[in-house]
Formats: sequence, structure tokens, C-alpha cells
Amino acid sequence: MKHSTLLFVFAFFSLVSFGQSRSSGSVSGRLIDSVSNQELKDATISILDAADSALVVYGLSKADGSFAVENIPFGSYQLLISFQGYKEVRRPFVVTKEKTGFNAGVLHLAPLPIELQEVTVKTSPITIKGDTTEFNAGHFKTKPNATAEDLLKKLPGVEVEKDGTVKAQGENVRRVLVDGKRFFGDDPKTATRNLPTDMIDKIQVYDAQSDQSAFSGFDDGNREKTINIVTRKDRRKGMFGKATVGAGDNDRYAANLNFNKFNGSQQISFIGQGNNTNNQNFSIQDILGTMNSGGGGGGGNRGGGMQLGRSMANIGNFIGGTSPGIATTWAAGLNYNDAWSKKTSVSGSYFVNSMNTLNSQERFTENFTPNDSSIFRNNTSFSNNKNLNHRFNFEIDQKLDSMNSLLIRPSISLQESDNFRESRTFSTRGKTINQNEAQSLNNSQINGYNFNNSILYRRRFGKRGRSLSLNLTQAFNNSHTDRHTLNYTTTYFGAGARRDTIDQVSTIDRNGRALGANVSFTEPIGTKGHLEMSYNASFNNNNSQQETRRMNEGSGKYDRLDSILTNSFENSNNSHRIGINYRRQVSKEWNYTLGMAVQRATLESDNLTRGTTLSQTFNNFFPTVMLQYSKNRTKNLRINYRGSTRQPGINQLQEVIDNSNPLNITTGNAALEQEFQHSLSLFFTNIDIFTFKNFVASINGSFINNKIGNAYYINSTNAPVIISQDVVLAPLAQFTRPVNIDGAYNISGFINYGFPVKKPRSNINLTTNLAHSRDVNLINNVRSFTRNYVIGETVRYTLNLKERLDLNFASTSTFTMARYSQTAATERQQQTNGDFFTQIFSVEPTYTTKNGWVVTSDFDYTINRGQSEGFNQTIPLWTASIGRMFLKNKQGEIKLTVFDLLNQNKSITRNVNQNYIEDVRTQVLQRYFMLSFTYNLRAFKGQQQQTPFPMNMIPRGANRQIRIMQ
Repeated sequence: MKHSTLLFVFAFFSLVSFGQSRSSGSVSGRLIDSVSNQELKDATISILDAADSALVVYGLSKADGSFAVENIPFGSYQLLISFQGYKEVRRPFVVTKEKTGFNAGVLHLAPLPIELQEVTVKTSPITIKGDTTEFNAGHFKTKPNATAEDLLKKLPGVEVEKDGTVKAQGENVRRVLVDGKRFFGDDPKTATRNLPTDMIDKIQVYDAQSDQSAFSGFDDGNREKTINIVTRKDRRKGMFGKATVGAGDNDRYAANLNFNKFNGSQQISFIGQGNNTNNQNFSIQDILGTMNSGGGGGGGNRGGGMQLGRSMANIGNFIGGTSPGIATTWAAGLNYNDAWSKKTSVSGSYFVNSMNTLNSQERFTENFTPNDSSIFRNNTSFSNNKNLNHRFNFEIDQKLDSMNSLLIRPSISLQESDNFRESRTFSTRGKTINQNEAQSLNNSQINGYNFNNSILYRRRFGKRGRSLSLNLTQAFNNSHTDRHTLNYTTTYFGAGARRDTIDQVSTIDRNGRALGANVSFTEPIGTKGHLEMSYNASFNNNNSQQETRRMNEGSGKYDRLDSILTNSFENSNNSHRIGINYRRQVSKEWNYTLGMAVQRATLESDNLTRGTTLSQTFNNFFPTVMLQYSKNRTKNLRINYRGSTRQPGINQLQEVIDNSNPLNITTGNAALEQEFQHSLSLFFTNIDIFTFKNFVASINGSFINNKIGNAYYINSTNAPVIISQDVVLAPLAQFTRPVNIDGAYNISGFINYGFPVKKPRSNINLTTNLAHSRDVNLINNVRSFTRNYVIGETVRYTLNLKERLDLNFASTSTFTMARYSQTAATERQQQTNGDFFTQIFSVEPTYTTKNGWVVTSDFDYTINRGQSEGFNQTIPLWTASIGRMFLKNKQGEIKLTVFDLLNQNKSITRNVNQNYIEDVRTQVLQRYFMLSFTYNLRAFKGQQQQTPFPMNMIPRGANRQIRIMQ
């Protein structure tokens, strides 16, 4: 299969390359100011198709005013020269096999009259402005009634996954803004899945600095990949939105409502949805960690793991969904942005969602032990999880005067959950010797909240570059859990058997408080240097109280207090840090930052039940090195190194037994120390503005000292083992306790190469992912290493035609190699391999006829190989629809959709963890039909038809507000 995939990719690109190279020409020339005779740098050179004025290729003029655009297919074209403040120039030309080059000669651009220079013609598809890459939305065609997500799929260097996750230039997009303002807080999906493309003028991609860095001008290296959606100016006064209702067989239903009212700087948006088709047009936030609770038969719940593989479900924004199980969702949100005055701007949002998820799973787990045989577990489970979330976000940016400003940003999240899970597990030694059987019922009700607030005061001084900022942060969280656990465990001893029962109720109360302050002062040093001095103080306090009562068979009540499972614990973590950083702009292209910080932290744990206290002090140095290179705004290199610490959480510190899963008993460790992580990253981009070719490469690595891992004790004997006076471990059960251990690291690499294809007009992106990680833990006091190697290749092809066909194609091949080694005192090493391969082919064509018929197909073909018996399956998932647009301006659409046309949808994933491999099959939606009606609302004040209008035809004295066609 791997060879056939490589052959397919090779053949595909051989055809593409052949098609590109056999028939193309070029155009060249030079641009001069007609008045001053100065060369014009960075003027926009656009090559338009003579037939329909569609953009073919684009570039910029060089420093000497010259330009050369190559790889132009043979044909008839129009050369368009545009530059802000100058009249545009147009020249028709032809490139043929006999005449492959067209020299436009010296072109003199005439300045516009002063009163018209505010009128700007923007026809370039891509513009580089410093660190910002700007895409002109009008040059990237999408299917009818598309959303911002559909537009992003067409942009070079931008990828959109099936679940709505957006990557730009190889990095995950953390924030999506609308006209520079937050849209429903920091949830990217609410913007990408709800804003229509006909509202969008530009897409801006950049690395957003922290608020303090953006103010002071001192880059602290804290960046977030951000997308800003710039709306069209003629759509900023009026109302727009979309309403959809649908009903199908198997009692399926769906309804979406999106309404927006824009009035200049004021934006009011409402979104709502209700469905039982696993669709969420928002990001799910889980502050209590209950959305994926329920676990399986494998490792400890206080540790971490890595999930590899593919969960097959949805395609599209309205039908289907990516969540496991069958989810019923009701959600609504309101967003508000406004400028109350020239000095005051505000934004805020409220969002509420209710989800009820029914899920059944099959898990097959292989646990590795120091002995020759592994432990195998077969687990089946059913769960019913109900969650209610509320999110509030607010921001006010107040300019006190020309030198002082105040930014206040509070947010609060509330969550309630009611979770039920029933499971049954069979454990064997090897694959044939039955050892135990466990049945469990767990029911929990959890509610809690998180509150965060930031107050940022900023002051500029008369001297350029001198600034002072003070950031005060506050955070509070609280959670309350009521849990009922009922377990029946049967252990087999030859011909005999032993049955144990756990019937108990527990209450867990946790709350935390955090206060922080950061003061930063910047001062220019000479003409090229910049100094930053900072002080940070942080105070955190957390406490946890757990009480467990067992069933009293005599009274029939839960009135027997279990002292082993009851504990009251308090933890505090305080730190003070002083730092200094020096930044120097060596030349126009190069700058560097060197810095050092020293921190003193104290970690105190107080076990109130046992009357024991432990205090630890840590002194750390935090070096920072950052090197940046930028050439002609198209080549960028960024190298960063920094050190950081991570403190253990209260659930890892509290030494209380958790026996809710009798085959995997866990506890905490009050003696845990903090981790220290060394992080190194390299990021390089090269964008060819003449050919649209883009190359992005990144390397990230981290090495962790004193990593918080796990110590596992696995009872591989045939008899119970006493771990302590509190814990007796049944055969094949394991006991997990967090510990500090050295030896963990991870390295990852990313390469993306994208380029356009001229005929048919389209984009191709080739993405390579490489990753290697080593985790370390203890198994029965033997150091155990988990080494993972991942090699992935993705090919994406997106058609970008002006005509009625829209096409997206992707092929993703992922090969994962897992290596487990356990080294005993005798230096004997046992190696276990867990290699597997996943191949996914995806194709999404949409065809629109002249009279409004729309045919859409969405097909995924997934191949799993190398997994456990019964999990190596091939999964074809096909969703198809046919619709008709009608009413005025095609504002209405009625559509029939069939989800999972072949009725083959499945979810298969592999979890690679510290001491086990686990294959999971999860319940998902299968075939259903749905008939839906959609109405698109567009009502704008003063909207006028945009038509081409040459700049030199506008008479002197004309209204400066005339809008010019792209």
C-alpha cells in the first residue's frame, strides 16, 4: 500500500510538472515616475486573462523599477500596473510558442491629482506588509454561499482540517479577528464557520505579539498565529446572515441561525444552532476535564499520552460532525464590538452550549511488563455525558491621553456536567490465560467555574522607545464533584475465583486562587539598541478536599467513612522573577535579542488530614536567545531558545487513593518537584511574490529536566500484592504514582511547499511532518522508555476557478513507529514494537449550473494497517447532496443530503502511551438523509454596484468616496 501511494503521488506531480513546463512565456519592463523620473519599487504587476479579466499571475517591481513575470501560459492577456497614488496602466499582449517573451519597455506612471490620492485601487491577490501576509479575497473563487472556512482552504500556505482547525504557514491559528476585533472571545471557529465569503475583503495572516510587546515595540518572542478577516467597506452598514432548518430520517434534525448587524465600528452578531448530527460551529471548551472522561483499560489517569490515528466522521458545516458518539447540541451566542468614542473601544460576548453525547466504545489494550508476557485487556463501554457551558468575555481599551492607556480583559467560564459510564473489562496474561473480569458503573455530577482577569496599564514617554507597562492578573477557579462508584471484580485462581465489590460515594471540592503582577520598562540604547527590564511576581494557592463513604449493608446507607480515600490537602506556589533583555537591530535584515532572568520559587504542600507539611525552594535561570532575519519582506528566519518551568498540579500532589477503576489504582505525590524545559525553535518562510510559490519550514525541540512522569507497579503474579497499608493490588492490576524522572525530549519538523498551477487555475501544497519523542517512566522500578517516530506526507490540491466547479483534493499518509524498552539492573533490554500506517484520500467537488443547481460530493477513504486484529479496516465515507438556489439573488436554497451514503462510517484510533498501546473503536453517526432549506439575508445601506472604472476617467473634484472595482 505504501508503494502504491508513493507511485500515485509521483505520477500526479509528474503530470502537473509536464503540464506546467511545456508552454509558458514571460513579460518584463520597467516603471518610472513620469514627473520625478524616479524608479517605482513594489508596484503591483498583474497579468489578467484577456477573456474574463481573471488573475493569472502577480508580482512586484524591484528596487530599480524593473519587473519580470515568468511561467505565463501561452495565450492573450492584459498587463495591469497599479501603484498607490498613481494612475493605473494597462497593456494588452500575447505570448505564443513563436514569441515567448513580451517586453513592455519603460512605462511612465503619472501621479493622481492630490484630491484623488485617497482613492486606492487594490487588485493584488497577495500583498506583503512587514510581518503580515494579506490575501485579496476577490481573487480566490469559492462555491456559492460559502463561509470564511471555504475561502481559507483556497489560500496558499493555509490548511483547514475536517474538524475546522486552521493552520497557516505551518502553525495552528490561535485567534481569528474580524476587522481587528475579537469575535466571540478567542474561538476561531465561530468566525471561520459563520462569516460568509461575500462579506470578506481581505484575509491577513500574521504573528500577533503580546499586548505588552505590541505597545512597547520590544519583541519578547511570545507570538500567536492570528488571522484577521477584513470586511468589505460597502458591507459595514446593514444586516446579513443565514438561517437553515433541516429534517431527516432516523429522527435527525438540524437548525442554524446566524444574524449580524454592522454599523461602522459597531458590530452585533448572534449565532444559534440545534441538532443531533454531531455538528458544532464552535470550539468546545472543557474547564473541568469531563467531556472525554470515562477512560479505558489502559494507563494511569494522572499521566499523559499521545493519540495517533484518525476518527472518521463529518464533512461540512451543517451536516455530520467530528465528535465521537452521537451528540445532541443546542447553542447560542451574542457578540458585541463598538467604539464608544475616539478613546474608548469595547468588545464582549456571551456563549452558551448544551451537549448530550451517547457513546459506546470497544478498546483493546496491550500493557507492557518487565516479564516476558504482556497483559491484554478487552473493554466495552457505554456512556451518557451531559454538559452545559457558559462563556463570558469582555474587553475595554481606554486611551487616557496621548501617553497613557488602560486595557481590561475579564472572562468567566461555567460548566455543569452529568456523566454516566458502564463498562466491562476482561484481562488475560498473554492472549489466552484468563486472569480477571471487572464490571463497573460510574456516575458523577460536576460543576465549577473559572474566572480570569487582566488589567494592563501602558505609558509612553517623550523619548521614542521609552515605555512603562504594568500588567495585573487575577484568576479564581472552583469545582464540586459528587461521584458514585460500583465495581464488581472477579479474579480467577486456577479452578477457583474471588469476587470483590466496591460500592461507594465520593465528594471532591477543589478551588484555586492566583494573583500576578508584571512590570516592564523599556529604554532605547543608541540608535539600534533597545533594553527591557522586567519584574514578575506570582502567588498561587489551591486546596482539595475529598471524602469517600462506603455502603453500610446493615443500614443500607453510605455512612461508613473510608479514611484511606478521604483527605484534605492545600498547596501554594509563589515565585519572584527579575529579567533583563537586550535587542539590537544590526541591519535592515538582521536583529537579535539576548536575555537572562532569575527566579526563586517556593512550593509548599500541607496534608491537613495527616498533619504533614513539605516545603521546597527552587532557584532557576531562564536564558533567552532570539535571532531574526527578514529579506525584502519575503524571506523570514526566526530562531528562538528559552527556558521555562512547569509546576505540578494539585491532583498530582495530593496523596489520596483513587480506586474508581480497581484495575488501575492511582495516588498523588506531595514530594513532586517542578519541571524545567529547554525549548528551541527554528522557523523559516520564503514567499515568491512573482510566482506565488511559498516554502515554510520549522523545527521545534524540547528537553525536559525533572519531568513529571509516572511510576507504575503492575502485579504480574497470580496472587494479590500489598503495595502499602492502604493498597492491595489484584492480579494484573496496576498502581500509578507520579514521580520526577529525567530523560524525556521531543523533536518535530514541518515542511510545506506550495505553488500554483496555471491551467486549470489551482494551488498545490505539499506538507511533510516529522516527529520523534522519547518519554520515560518507571515500571516495577525499572526505567522504561517510549520512543515514537512519525513520518507524514500530505498532498493538497485546490481548484481556484472563476467558473462553476469547486474542487479540493487531499492525500495524507502517516507512518508511526513506536518502540518500548525496559532496562533491568542486569542491563537486559526488552524491545516491543507498535508500528502502524494510516492512509487517507479526500476529495470535495462542488458543481453549480447556470440555472442554480448545486451538486456537492465529499468522499474520504481511510486505510488502517498495523493495528490490532479487527482494527485494520478500510473506511469509505461518502456524503453527497443536490440543491437548487432560487429567490432573488439566489438567496434561498433547498437541498437534499445523504450522510455516509455507503453506510460504512467508523471511528478507529490508536493511543500510544507510557506503558501500553490501545486501539479504540468508537460509535459514530451512520447513514441518514436530510432535507434542508437555507435563506441568506443581505440588506446593506447605500450599497452600490461595483463596476470597473478607470482612475484617469474620474474628473477633478469628484467625490473621494467612490469605490473602485477590484
